[in-house]
Amino acid sequence: MRRSDGISRAAKKVVHATFFQKVILCALAGFAAACLIQWGKVFVEGADKALNGGYEHRTSDPLAPHK
Repeated sequence: MRRSDGISRAAKKVVHATFFQKVILCALAGFAAACLIQWGKVFVEGADKALNGGYEHRTSDPLAPHK
């Protein structure tokens, strides 16, 4: 047996993830997706408030509720 046989054989071996590794990977992907969705909601709400914040108290309707 030559010295490089082990390395060349290791590269040809197919490695499959275990069920537990797949569960962890899916949990991490779900957490990342939830974080991205929440960040988008906060970003849109903040941008909306920044753009329209000055118009909330300026109304010509005297019956409009004040915040």
